[in-house]
Amino acid sequence: MAPKKAKPAILTGIIIPADWNERHELIAAALATADEKEYRIVNNRKGKELLNLLHRQVEVTGPLAKDENGREIVTVKGYIIK
Repeated sequence: MAPKKAKPAILTGIIIPADWNERHELIAAALATADEKEYRIVNNRKGKELLNLLHRQVEVTGPLAKDENGREIVTVKGYIIK
């Protein structure tokens, strides 16, 4: 994903599955917020940690951007389990 126009944010929501590989293993997650927005989580170190917190409410901090497909993405710099 190539982020464009990153700006810092604090978001609260539920971690949901977003993508699987050909062996049906989870490889990407997203954050679903109360205002029904979905932010794809970049697979950096902190982002990968969130794969283990599916269906948990978290507060994430990190820059927001759009990927090459126009989807909202967040590069997680930190998170708190709620």
